[in-house]
This record gives sequence, structure tokens and C-alpha cells, in this order.
Amino acid sequence: MLARILGAALSGSVGILSIVFGWLIWKKEKLSLLNDGHTDRLSPENRQAYCRLAGIGLIVAGVSLVITGVILGITDSAYSFLCFAAGGPAGLALLITAGAKYNR
Repeated sequence: MLARILGAALSGSVGILSIVFGWLIWKKEKLSLLNDGHTDRLSPENRQAYCRLAGIGLIVAGVSLVITGVILGITDSAYSFLCFAAGGPAGLALLITAGAKYNR
């Protein structure tokens, strides 16, 4: 019982943190939340597009973690991680795409 609660709380907390960071990167263009190596060659005209794509990527991964935590808390099933298995790589793909496309 305790492991289920801790797993759900940890997944949900990390998910909420990812959503908040994603929103700050997307809407407030807080590039200081990212590693300098990911933004060192970012041109000023591409900043807004990069922030949008990277922020949405973090939000997608965060939402999948929150849903995983909720399902884990309700069902205590390994199937809860299927949501993260779908959403996590999708968010990561958006982050990689943002870096490859705009950080040249």
C-alpha cells in the first residue's frame, strides 16, 4: 500500500514539475531552465519557436507522468506505465526535434 502511494506521488510530483517547467519555457521563454549546451547556438529569431516546441515537449511528458501516477494510485497495476511509455518518448521526440531544428 505504501509503495503504491509513494509511486503515485512521485510520478505525479515529477509530472507536475515537468508541466510547470514546460509552461515557463514555452510562455515565459525561460531558457535558463535548460542546459546551456541546448541553447548555445540558438539565434534570436528562432528563440520563440524553440521555446514553444521544447515547452510543449516537456508538458507532454509531464502530463503522461501525472496520468501514470493517477492510474497507479487507483489500480496498482504495471499497465499504468503504458501511458508514460507512449507520452514520455513523444515529449522527448519534441525536445530532440526542437534542438535539432533550431539549435544549429
